[in-house]
Amino acid sequence: MKKNHMLALVLSLSLLAGCQTAAPTGTPAAGHEDDMVYRTIGVTRDTPLLTVDGAEISAEKTLFWLTQGVESWLTGAGISLEDDWTQPYGSTGMTIAEAIKADALSTTKFYQIIENKALEVGVVPTAEEEQALTDALTKAIEQSGGEETFQQSLDQMCISRAGFEELNRVSYLYELLQTKLAADGTFGDGYTMEDFLAEYGIYAAKHILISTRRINADGTGYEDFSDEEKAEAKAKADDLRAQLAAAGDSATLFDELMNEYSEDGRDSSGNLYFPQGYTYVYSADKVTSYDQVAMVPEFEEGAKALKVGEISQPIQTDYGYHIILRIDVDTAGQAAADMLSAQSEKWMTMAKVETTPAYDELDVKEFYRKLQTLREELAPQETPQPSAEPSPAN
Repeated sequence: MKKNHMLALVLSLSLLAGCQTAAPTGTPAAGHEDDMVYRTIGVTRDTPLLTVDGAEISAEKTLFWLTQGVESWLTGAGISLEDDWTQPYGSTGMTIAEAIKADALSTTKFYQIIENKALEVGVVPTAEEEQALTDALTKAIEQSGGEETFQQSLDQMCISRAGFEELNRVSYLYELLQTKLAADGTFGDGYTMEDFLAEYGIYAAKHILISTRRINADGTGYEDFSDEEKAEAKAKADDLRAQLAAAGDSATLFDELMNEYSEDGRDSSGNLYFPQGYTYVYSADKVTSYDQVAMVPEFEEGAKALKVGEISQPIQTDYGYHIILRIDVDTAGQAAADMLSAQSEKWMTMAKVETTPAYDELDVKEFYRKLQTLREELAPQETPQPSAEPSPAN
């Protein structure tokens, strides 16, 4: 399934301090002097701007992600505040401002979906995980120069300390959802791990490879063996398969022969790179990202023809001769991570989002200009990089 940048749940703030803009004019409304949300868009930080599947999302969380989004676009999309953000952006069918707002809304929605799903299935951080979050924030505060400096940095991103902690906690909720999925094989929505494995054609296998090619002398590629050398490789593969047959197709002997003879790549100490085999392999026609492993057609067809525990006859590919042992998929590792990723995308698609007039009328560029001006009221400080350490991999 498609990897989504939103799955990198660790919060890494790029807080801007000392913006070179004019000092703010006017006086904030009484009681809202410290509410950066109110001072930028005229509503208090706890005012709901959105709902996701009925759950209200406060203005401070919405503006936090909007601020992050604007700054990401300014640094990575080749736009500036001097550009006309009402112009179309690429082939998106949206203006620059609309595209920025849509990206921020997508991230905001994703975080709330994870919170909603965790609540639905009864997932909560353990005491140890809560302490780890507290420790990470304490470290971030120390690195920033103390409580006052840290709070100023949060203010610049329109987020309170409590709101910031809530967003960091989502990373733990995501990991706990993954752990629950690995243990239960389902979220109780009728879609199981077995369904996921079947949908993506995922399987697992070990193999003994007897190669029929060598690296070129200049190290730039491979050259095939001669016919005579290929015949010798085939004879060697046949002999190994005969040894396995004589042992009753022993998985123990398979591992011994694999570790001794397989030419599937070894480290500087001579150990196989994959001594446990390929524990999580996609069907080639289901691969959607570079980090999803798939095998050549002959290998895939041979492996899928086996039952778990069965061993194939030597199968020829461009790499050589493979003796394949079908093994169980590791459903507690990458399978759970990928299934949760796929389910999250489905939840995103199905989620019902409702916006308020205050959100609909929010001008992204003017909001950010106002925020820059207000930031000038805060003393320039070092930029903290707080994060909740456990985070799902992308």
